[in-house]
Amino acid sequence: MAFSITDSVIRLYSEIDLNEGEALRLYARYAGSASNGGYALGISPAQPGDGDRIQEVSGLKFFVKPDDQWLVDDMKLDYDEGEDIFYCEFPALN
Repeated sequence: MAFSITDSVIRLYSEIDLNEGEALRLYARYAGSASNGGYALGISPAQPGDGDRIQEVSGLKFFVKPDDQWLVDDMKLDYDEGEDIFYCEFPALN
């Protein structure tokens, strides 16, 4: 599993108070938009479990359950602080 997350995303999510052992879970959500294949990225604090894939980016840990890995492989997540909007590239949906 490999994905890239920009510094602006790290700044935003580093403000979240995570409990001990928690990380940010990335998961596939059905969004109903034809432009992205009907999927969106969900992010929420959670405890990683056995078999989950963990990637640390600038000191912040993200994890993905095996069933959601297909969406985040080679994904790029960016955040425009001025516009307050996320941009996500999903090669798996192309």
